[in-house]
Amino acid sequence: VLANVETGAFGMPEDAIADLQGQIDGGGLSPEDLAAAPLRIEVIQYLADKMAEAGYTFELQDWGWAEQLIQKQTAAFLAGTGPDVTLGETQMPGYAFNGYLAPFPEDLAAKIREILVPGAYLPMTVKGEIYGIGPYPGVNVLFWNKDHFRAAGLDPEVGPKTWSEFLDMANKVTAAGKGEFYGGGTYVGPHFGGSLRVGPFMMMTPGGGFVDENNDINFTNPANIRAFEFLRELNENTPPGIAGAPGEGGWWNAFSQGQICFVVDGPWRMANAKLVGIDTGYSPLPIPDVNGRAANVTIGAVFFGVPVYSKNKEGAFKYIMHLVDEYVQERTLPMISRSVVLKSWGENPENKTSYYYTIWEALQGQVVGLPTFKKQDAKVWDIFHQAMTQAIITTGSIEDIMSKAEAKAEALQ
Repeated sequence: VLANVETGAFGMPEDAIADLQGQIDGGGLSPEDLAAAPLRIEVIQYLADKMAEAGYTFELQDWGWAEQLIQKQTAAFLAGTGPDVTLGETQMPGYAFNGYLAPFPEDLAAKIREILVPGAYLPMTVKGEIYGIGPYPGVNVLFWNKDHFRAAGLDPEVGPKTWSEFLDMANKVTAAGKGEFYGGGTYVGPHFGGSLRVGPFMMMTPGGGFVDENNDINFTNPANIRAFEFLRELNENTPPGIAGAPGEGGWWNAFSQGQICFVVDGPWRMANAKLVGIDTGYSPLPIPDVNGRAANVTIGAVFFGVPVYSKNKEGAFKYIMHLVDEYVQERTLPMISRSVVLKSWGENPENKTSYYYTIWEALQGQVVGLPTFKKQDAKVWDIFHQAMTQAIITTGSIEDIMSKAEAKAEALQ
């Protein structure tokens, strides 16, 4: 099986555990890794015991990440041989849509829907069938600088629930800042860093999104135009030149230096804010005032699936399902800083005061991953990204900008 940070070591379970113990005994680990290593040992041992009970052994393999991983996975799919459990981030929904992954058996799919929050499986659902799950997905959350709220006369503990409240609060912070700090909004640069944060707003009105239910180009949908119009107005509350810049550094530096109040980001932003001393509030993303719905795009989310070539599908599905056992979830939460995906966790009153409860809440509703377009995926994404940024940071007609982009993208399909 391919493994990730939930194990942190590779090889047969006993070898991976010995490696981790050696790292603990040898010293030199960062405080974070030192705290995580015993939890990883417990997870590996638990998985080894559970799989042995079912008559299986497994080897944890590291195929790298990003482009290196995608290249190896593509070669495995074409050759029809490779790990029985595969994983990845933005590429996994595309693998599902293109038929490289096996659907979960209906009994397991029914259990998944019963015990897991939608954000754990909806991004990997195609035509009603589940092709993978994310045991610890990240999604976008709204963060704000509480000191800016206080300066603007706002309650620092209460964030906006709707788009109109979001805009009103951002305007008030900008006014209070008098050029020293701004209300902020969200990063909209012309690459995945932008689309991962703009995407949720597109999805918040029914019909919105990058593609429709048939995976066809959907750029000009009125729901998307509505989102771009809102984000254009919202992002007037940002310092010139950083919201749509090709690099994200200026945007995050502005937040860390107290120059912008609101940002949209994954769960890790809270830890980063604490490191730089920003007193930070957080909440699920605000939704449209009319006909709005909770929606999100996974960010920093790892999904696990079973390739169609696997000769051990039953065991592979068992392995993946054990990743959402309560025992494993309790140990991956502190080491990964994402969210538990068990419904039962969020329904426990003791967890409602946890920071991670907000992430758990954000995994409800319409949650998707970034799609893989039918043809010329990289070129279509580049077309969308350029148009998205232009639509939000310029004063040109949003409908015209997105219509031209859609025509270019459709010509490549």
